Amino acid sequence: MRKHDCSFLMILILIVGLSSSTLALSQPTSVSTLPLEKRLFILSKTYAAIPLYFAHWQTTPEFSLDALYQEYLTKVLATEDRFQFDLIMMEFVARLNNGHSWYSDRWIWKFGQPLGFIIFYLDGKWVVAESWIEKVKPGDIISKIDGENFESFYQRQKKYINASSDRERRVKFPFRAFLFPEQFRLQLANGRQETINRKTQKIARPPFKIIGRWIEKDKIAYLKIPSFDNPEFEEKALELVNEFREAGVLIVDVRGNGGGTTPEKLVKALQDRPFRFWAESTPISVGLFKAYSVIYQMFEAKLSKDYRTALKMINEFFAHSQLLWTSPYQQPENSFFLGKLIILTDRRCGSACEDFIVPFKDNKRAIIVGETTMGSSGQPYIYNFDDQISIAIGTKREYLPDGRPFEGRGIEPDVFVQPTIQDLKSGRDVVLEKALSLARDK
Repeated sequence: MRKHDCSFLMILILIVGLSSSTLALSQPTSVSTLPLEKRLFILSKTYAAIPLYFAHWQTTPEFSLDALYQEYLTKVLATEDRFQFDLIMMEFVARLNNGHSWYSDRWIWKFGQPLGFIIFYLDGKWVVAESWIEKVKPGDIISKIDGENFESFYQRQKKYINASSDRERRVKFPFRAFLFPEQFRLQLANGRQETINRKTQKIARPPFKIIGRWIEKDKIAYLKIPSFDNPEFEEKALELVNEFREAGVLIVDVRGNGGGTTPEKLVKALQDRPFRFWAESTPISVGLFKAYSVIYQMFEAKLSKDYRTALKMINEFFAHSQLLWTSPYQQPENSFFLGKLIILTDRRCGSACEDFIVPFKDNKRAIIVGETTMGSSGQPYIYNFDDQISIAIGTKREYLPDGRPFEGRGIEPDVFVQPTIQDLKSGRDVVLEKALSLARDK
């Protein structure tokens, strides 16, 4: 069973529901500290876990892990404030440039309330994509926050966000509500200014649930799956797929789905041909090779030419060696639906949501419509320090079944459709419109 114990969506729900203010702008009103021993243990345990479990060195900027540890050790020693320590640890882990490696403290999420809206970075602008408050509307362009250029504000805060690409980092930014003040003033591109008070505002967000309906009775069915984080979502999806089994076309909408547990039963229920999942790799640590690597680095100038050449080769080949395997083809079984399948995706589809999509992209069972997915999946090693603080280190790097890179790139749709600012403003769903056009295409 493929599981993602720290799905992006689970973290988003917690962060959106229980957010805080940022160190750079305002401190939480409830002061808390962590003792030196605990701070040192958390940092040291994280540092020790990285060379053992981390599987994403290929796309990580070159740095000395020892030097990085010493840099952040100095910062950790300098503060006992819990909020500042949390940000230091988030920044430390974010240096790994991986969306499935993170530091988490539930404590920091309890301050303030959700922003009340989601923003996308479109055409070089920060645009409101969804909103549940009256003050800002979809399509509004945010130019400043508290008088500061909003892009500059993001650039200051992005170092705390774990991600495999800048695109993923920008997607996650509005869900890191603790990076925003509890009260702030937005200036929109049209000159309008709005004050957001997260403590007092009322948010009218629709229920978080699966939606299934007929678009054209007995012909075109629509299934919206917001998450795979709860097993009940997959079970409900299976019920609806069975209900729509005689439809000519089924549109499965996983836009905004941040993942959870890989929905293998749902994948099988929708397949009509052999399918496979990712190619995968994980680190291999060989003690003797690491010892040779240290000898090479310490005594390179003093070694004989032949010994130096041999150790250099070991150092280069086994510095971050990995075990790589491919996924075998599976035969379809318990298929509920054999008609035409269309899947809608966007930049927020990540983790187990991408696990769901990849078999259909690989065997061309479905037409994928929308935006390129987030580009972050894989099983992390998780260590809980207590019931509040934990770390995760990404232990598995995934590739498309044919071996092409995936991490930090995502799964490209077959038909690329991205809403424009005007589409968001008018409430027009151009992705669904394109899917319906394809559904009706004989």
